[in-house]
Amino acid sequence: DGLFKRQRAAYASAAACCAATHWVRESIIRDYGIPSSKVHVVGLGANHRFPETDSARRNWARPRFLFVGVDWERKNGQSVLDAFGEVQDRFPEATLDLVGGHPRVELAGVRGHGHLAIDEPGARAQLTTLYSEATAFVMPSVHEPAGTVHIEAAEAGIASIGTTNGGAATCIGDGGFVVDPNDPRELLHAMLELCDPVSAARLGALARRHAQQFTWRKVAERLVRALAIPDVDVADLAPLIE
Repeated sequence: DGLFKRQRAAYASAAACCAATHWVRESIIRDYGIPSSKVHVVGLGANHRFPETDSARRNWARPRFLFVGVDWERKNGQSVLDAFGEVQDRFPEATLDLVGGHPRVELAGVRGHGHLAIDEPGARAQLTTLYSEATAFVMPSVHEPAGTVHIEAAEAGIASIGTTNGGAATCIGDGGFVVDPNDPRELLHAMLELCDPVSAARLGALARRHAQQFTWRKVAERLVRALAIPDVDVADLAPLIE
């Protein structure tokens, strides 16, 4: 109770409350009673950038899913494997690449790459290749505060499947789907939708456009805009995320 009161006092005394996601914004308003006019979504930026593959060069006809997550359980990796098994029943040519803290997997169409450290040149090159070849990113976490990895996937030009539990929807926008992490049918439906090459390419393009809002430079510009500092011209700064 003491921590809650101190947090509420901090929000109340702030010139503006800036949240990375709509999920956090809603909590500040609902749980702490802060006026909505004072709470703004400023987004976040990708920690790593993977070059976009020319949409015409990507092989959309063959579904290729990519999962990247260190915490296999929290990132809901087993649910992805289970859903992929059903995807393969309908699309035998589909593949799934796993990166991070996944267990040993011996299933047709699934390749495990283990941990790939982004600051190691060889591992980064491997990740870049995986993002360039994938047709969709899937990480329906049990809980995800934001999910910068969805922005990284979007910058590479592929749609994402994320979780409804947390703030992933802000990072994914209209470039993919959010699903109930406890509903395997929702996950399967989203994965099957992205097996369609037309849908995958269309949502990949939307994801790439959505990702352009999410740079650390634009986050800084939104912070300045939200603070409404006297005599500071904000006309050319990035707009707040609605």
